[in-house]
Amino acid sequence: MIRKLVIPLAISSITVPLFAQDVLDLDEAINQSIENNFTYRIARVDPEIARDQVTAESAAFDTEIFISGEVAQSESAASGNSYDQRSLNAGATKRLVHGTRVTASTALNRSDTRFTSGSTPLSQDADFSLSIRQPLLKGYGKQSNTAFLERAKAGFSATRANLKGTIQDVLAQTEFAYWQVARWQEQLALNESNLKVAEALLEEAMERQRVGLVTQIEVLQAEAFRAESREDIIETTRILGDAYDHLMEMMGALPDTGFTMEAGRAVQALPDADGTIPDFDQSWTMALNSDPALAAQEAQIEQRQLDQIAAKDAARANLDLVLSGAYSGNDDDAQGAYGNAFDRDGHAWSIGLEFSMPWSRREERANQRITDKRLQKEEIRYQSLKQSLYRDVRSAWRSLSAVQQSLEAARLTVSLQEASFEREKSKYAQGLSAFRDVLEAQRDLDQARVRLLQSKFTKLSAEIDLANLSGRLFQRHGIAVDLPELN
Repeated sequence: MIRKLVIPLAISSITVPLFAQDVLDLDEAINQSIENNFTYRIARVDPEIARDQVTAESAAFDTEIFISGEVAQSESAASGNSYDQRSLNAGATKRLVHGTRVTASTALNRSDTRFTSGSTPLSQDADFSLSIRQPLLKGYGKQSNTAFLERAKAGFSATRANLKGTIQDVLAQTEFAYWQVARWQEQLALNESNLKVAEALLEEAMERQRVGLVTQIEVLQAEAFRAESREDIIETTRILGDAYDHLMEMMGALPDTGFTMEAGRAVQALPDADGTIPDFDQSWTMALNSDPALAAQEAQIEQRQLDQIAAKDAARANLDLVLSGAYSGNDDDAQGAYGNAFDRDGHAWSIGLEFSMPWSRREERANQRITDKRLQKEEIRYQSLKQSLYRDVRSAWRSLSAVQQSLEAARLTVSLQEASFEREKSKYAQGLSAFRDVLEAQRDLDQARVRLLQSKFTKLSAEIDLANLSGRLFQRHGIAVDLPELN
């Protein structure tokens, strides 16, 4: 008596882990990437460098102190006269944001002259002075004097935008790598299920040959189908290993560190798509307002505008107003000299203008033209980035819409092929169908399930791409962006 043909259907989706290990969920993979990913760790350094550059530029307005001293002696052997001069000068200079430079200082001068005819009394002079230098053309105004500081701040903003873009890319690539593992993990489960189907078909063919219902050729066909199923498992295992390596790379795993990822650890199954597609206009508005590349380019334009201001200032002539005033005192000791200076025994003041200008100013004018052209280039680049972003959002939105339709078609095809396979299997059991027809139905069913699996993965990839472009990626993973700030 011939046994009833029983061929298990290949599973259509994975709902349980394939391995005994605990499942690596997506949140854990994302967290490990944020903590260990090398691309992100490198990008994190740039804002720190830019912050120090802001500090370096702001130091131009710090108070500068100075002190100097001198001792001079001379003696004439012929006349016997000798001269001893000692001086000490100290003070502080402060540059203000409008270009004004204020210097407050004090000086003590000691002189002792001796002649052969008789000595002159020791004399010490002390004074307190204040001087102000105010540029009237070149270097005048807050905008000109803070241009390089504001440029450094704009550079910091650019690094923050680039860091945000790096985080988004790391999140997107990690999620893509994660679902890629899930896709090939489910492919492997499908291949293993197909191998069981192939073994059941081979067993049935051998049984039918034993009772003389089929020829040796059908047994050979069944053996070939089983061999193909085993080859599929080998190839899928190789691809799955590469996918694991990619995910490990995104998570920052290294073989010589404490953090590694087990090569056989299972991940979550591919989620079923809900069929929701974001509104395009809303996606474009969000992308326009949150795109890191556009934000970085805006900071770059601001830097070029500040370069333009600095170049225009450098092309001006030097015209400085210089004011100075001092109180002085004289005595034979330092304490008395300073006391007399405080009592305003002597005073002095001056006012003047200083003017200088390169004869042709060719270099300065050329630098002006260079900064104008660089600004123009960055503004054009901004429009180009905006155009590319619009195209990318349109493309991602279209891809998501198209793959959603493909996914529905793939589901219907799987249902149809499952019914066709069951029908061919029943006909074969009744002797109404050839074994080749059963194999073809099985192959068609396998291909339909692979297409469904690929469509689910492609749908996820399109969602990730659009979320990355529109700035929804942080919301998608419930992550609050913590970008560095200026102190």
